[in-house]
Amino acid sequence: MNLANLASILINIILPIILIAAVGFVLAKKLNIEARPLSRTMLYFFTPALVFSQTYHAKLNSDYASIAIFSITMTILIALVSWLIVSILRYDRLTASAFMMGTLFVNAGNYGLPLILFAFGEEGLTLAAFYFTMSSILTQTLGLFVAARGNANARAALVNTLKLPIVYAVTFGLLFNLAHIEMPAPLTKAIDLAGSAAVPTMLTILGIELARAKIEDNRAVIGAATITKLIVAPLFAFPLAALMGLDGVTRAVCIIEASMPTAVMATIVAVEFNARPKIVTGIVFASTLGSIVTLTILLGILK
Repeated sequence: MNLANLASILINIILPIILIAAVGFVLAKKLNIEARPLSRTMLYFFTPALVFSQTYHAKLNSDYASIAIFSITMTILIALVSWLIVSILRYDRLTASAFMMGTLFVNAGNYGLPLILFAFGEEGLTLAAFYFTMSSILTQTLGLFVAARGNANARAALVNTLKLPIVYAVTFGLLFNLAHIEMPAPLTKAIDLAGSAAVPTMLTILGIELARAKIEDNRAVIGAATITKLIVAPLFAFPLAALMGLDGVTRAVCIIEASMPTAVMATIVAVEFNARPKIVTGIVFASTLGSIVTLTILLGILK
């Protein structure tokens, strides 16, 4: 890894992502465009289409089981580290919830999928789509439970998860793949076309959401969560990948996805449950900006 290599990664992989997100940012500032209609379209249409398409066409192997185990293990590890940090720093319950949402919600979709696509092509995107699905299921359960502590319970979090079409998209995608069920060509093309719209739409939404984000108070909390997200997570991801014997594109995808900044979804959930949303929004903003540096370095190591 040298400066020329890092510059190439920054220009050819990170910069295209920044440019599309910047368009969303400008649209939000100048035209006051709201992210919610696009986000709901993504959640209920484009993302399930992408996940179904990728899993339906994938050449399934043991890598998918490894990705599932890796994703679950990383979520547990980061949850434990976050719990330890909030205990040592003696955060109150709401601040602790905000901190943990900032570290548990991984932007494996809006940011992670385009990054993997540009860095590792369609092979990487297929694996990343499965990682994104696993991450979504985990954060929609554990993350919602953390956000709603004292206001909801594990059952409510599980019910919310079962409402997500992405769960059924990956289930039927894998089922049709394993059973060698062939869908009518027009339907397959329609789903593939809808899935192809997911990546640019995700980046546009990311830009729109960042236009609303600010770092105001509680900078120490925001800084601690950002460091946990961008530095501590990779420090766990590398040895875990080695311990599991991961290699090639699968190893790179797992490490990169685990090291992504905080997902915008964390802010939406924090607002819903009034769990210090300004802190969570600050973590999203700070970690996304910081990831330009950390992800460039990680790609330089992994490529």
